[in-house]
Amino acid sequence: MRTHKTIILLLLLLLYLHSQGQNVLYPLERKLYKSNLTTIDSVKTLNLLARQLTYTNTIQALNYSNIALELSTKNYDSIGIAYAYRNLSGIYLMDGNYSISMEYLQRSLDIFNVKNDIAGIANCYITLGHAYKELQIREKEIEFHKKSFEIFSKLNDKERIGVSAHNLGEGYYNIGDLAESRKLTLYAIKINNSIDNKSVLSSCFKVMGLIELAENNLTLAENYFKKVLDISVQLGENSQKIATVESMIQLAKIYNIKGNLDSQFKFLKAAADFSKEKNLPSYLQRTYLELIILSSDKNDYKAIKDYVYSYRTVNDTLFKRQLQNRSHLSESIIQIHELNKENAQLEKTNQSQIELIKDRNNILLIISIFTLLFLFLLLYLIKLNKSLKLKKETIELQKKELEILNNTKDKFFSIVAHDLKTPLNSLKEFSILIIDYLDKLDKNKLIAMSKDLKISVDNTIIMTDNLITWASIQMKTHKQNQSIVSIKDIALNIYSVYKDIAFKKNIDFNLTVDDSVYVIGDKNQIEFIVRNLVNNAIKYTHMDGSVSISAKTLPSGKVQISVSDNGIGISNEIQKELFTIGNKQSIKGTSGEKGTGLGLLLCYEFIKLNGGEINFESHLGKGTIFNIIFKSAE
Repeated sequence: MRTHKTIILLLLLLLYLHSQGQNVLYPLERKLYKSNLTTIDSVKTLNLLARQLTYTNTIQALNYSNIALELSTKNYDSIGIAYAYRNLSGIYLMDGNYSISMEYLQRSLDIFNVKNDIAGIANCYITLGHAYKELQIREKEIEFHKKSFEIFSKLNDKERIGVSAHNLGEGYYNIGDLAESRKLTLYAIKINNSIDNKSVLSSCFKVMGLIELAENNLTLAENYFKKVLDISVQLGENSQKIATVESMIQLAKIYNIKGNLDSQFKFLKAAADFSKEKNLPSYLQRTYLELIILSSDKNDYKAIKDYVYSYRTVNDTLFKRQLQNRSHLSESIIQIHELNKENAQLEKTNQSQIELIKDRNNILLIISIFTLLFLFLLLYLIKLNKSLKLKKETIELQKKELEILNNTKDKFFSIVAHDLKTPLNSLKEFSILIIDYLDKLDKNKLIAMSKDLKISVDNTIIMTDNLITWASIQMKTHKQNQSIVSIKDIALNIYSVYKDIAFKKNIDFNLTVDDSVYVIGDKNQIEFIVRNLVNNAIKYTHMDGSVSISAKTLPSGKVQISVSDNGIGISNEIQKELFTIGNKQSIKGTSGEKGTGLGLLLCYEFIKLNGGEINFESHLGKGTIFNIIFKSAE
């Protein structure tokens, strides 16, 4: 909505200007026609235009400043307001209304100070310097131009350094300090030349011309003033008009000193025509006076009469224009006053809305806090529920583990009570038998009984060793020694131990292991695993059967050790509990060999400790194959 209002205001302004005879659009004015121009950009453009026109078209500059002020006020653009007030200050300064000029400038300074806009403050100092220049208070003129120059130098703003250095140089010229004026003006020329700011450059050349003229260097002065005219031709409508007309007047003065009246007349006439074309009535008055004096010296009475008439006409026009300007300026003051009243009302309404928004925001804040607290409580309850659920699951798991441990304990004591007690009872009975019947037993009978007793004691020792090993694993006290293990060495050791046992049952015992097969693990534990599996294979294989040990490297890079037989096989019921210490009963071997069932359980524990895997395949009456897989050492 504000964008549409901005476009309407700008179009009305441009139509008004053209109705007043403004036929040439400045480049910045053309920018105002752009449809995508934001309000802030429009305000900036209007303020720049007003600044450009302050010294050449006061009414047009006033219109631009008023619209910039209105747009920036309605859009709460404080920087736009500040620059609009600065432009208004310059406009009223040109009219000689110093009190209103200072009032607007102070408003601008107040805003820039609140916003801590250092560049804005420095620009206000430039306007203050110009104000004191008009009042001819030279000390203050130099003070404020020096402040602006120092600020822009710190900001490293080349464009504004070029302007403020020029202003300060001109200030020193006004107090007669030609050396300081020359130094600063030459510096300003260097800066403005580097950024190709021809408009300010022409003003710098004008000051240099004045310095050379003051030092009676007429040729140098003439050259500088002509440089100003050259730039004026290059810039055309965008030229520095004051610097141009003043340079023409100064050239006329130089030619008067040189006694070249024709050239003096030429430049005075050019100054008059330029002032008339560019609407510079005060300079037009001045040039007409000079032309009247020159015509008098030449005794050209007709020219005197014409210039006197023109002077009176300009004087009347200037007077009327001054009245007109003051009328516009007065209307502007009223307009700004009404705008300030409207703005105050808007601020009051805005403050009420801010209070309402503040109250609403407070309510929303309270609701948000309660919502967050509720969410926090909800998340806490969810977390607590998860924690309780986890604890419950942990308790259930511990309960199951305790049941397993309890079953294990019962089985353990069952083994100790049954399988360990039986050979001990046999040993006791044999001792009694020897004591009571030693003299009645023959030697062969005694040797046979002793052999049976030895087998029983050997089995008891093996079973006891297995029980102790299994118990130490459960209590996590069993030590491991990891190393690189040769499967061929282990297989040969086991083969040498069991080949005679296999031979007694006429079992074909085969060994197929390459020399290059190595795994990582505890050598004793791995040997126990293979030995136990071989022992079981021989135990549960009939006479004339076959047992084999083999090893190979799998495609995955791991090593598989296999122990196979064609014995009695394992039933489905026993397969389910093969690696547990449940309630299964140990099965006697094909030649009546006894066992406790602990061997396979220990194998399983050792395989896990060494990071291995075990699987098997068994069919009743056909045999069994066990596969153990370990990580390869390669």
